[in-house]
Amino acid sequence: MLQSGGLMPDVKVRELVKFACDVHPRGYDVDDVLKTAGITELADRMVDKLSGGQEQRVRFALATAGDSELIVLDEPTTGMDVTARQAFWAVMRAQVDAGRTVLFATHYLEEADAIADRVLVVDRGRLIADGTAAEIKARAGLRKISFELRPDDDTDRRLLSNLPEVTLLDVSGHTVRISSRDADATVAAIYRAGFYPHDLEVAGVGLEQAFLAITGEQDAEDQSAVLDGSTGKESVR
Repeated sequence: MLQSGGLMPDVKVRELVKFACDVHPRGYDVDDVLKTAGITELADRMVDKLSGGQEQRVRFALATAGDSELIVLDEPTTGMDVTARQAFWAVMRAQVDAGRTVLFATHYLEEADAIADRVLVVDRGRLIADGTAAEIKARAGLRKISFELRPDDDTDRRLLSNLPEVTLLDVSGHTVRISSRDADATVAAIYRAGFYPHDLEVAGVGLEQAFLAITGEQDAEDQSAVLDGSTGKESVR
């Protein structure tokens, strides 16, 4: 399933999907494919008259027009609304439950976090992490801390920027959100600084925050290697 392109103009949706079913070695019935992709109501519409989200669903139909052992998807939910996206992944889960392998590339990391059994993190053409979503997030070693400050808290909020082990700080009104490499040390420092947080929550980071942390570490290693090279030192890792 392509991210864009790949659709013939001047044909109806049914004609294009039926063609895909007919040429597949183990093609499905065209009406079943249209129904599964949620495009039955688009069957008689011209392909070049579709919206971006509708085009994605047609590409989805083409990718699942027959019984394939491997389904490859490139940014599959681009342009889809929330309902279409949920329906799409429900069908993909059914494909996996039927014994098929689904390989997809996405910039929607929350989808990879929720859907994928295995995640590969690629940064500038290099594979820098490989594992389950939980393993990738654990490798980042970060925790999320969030809390509310009292409206009358007169403690200097600039102290928040000096908390230990903090990699990301966001203060919006009275709400504070922190990413920390050591949540215990950061929380202890919050109280030592004189803050009295309400609704304090500590949780693991999402895959997006883990991705930023891992790629940031890689960038730091690359920069260190460059500096070692410029000073004639040999860097061994």
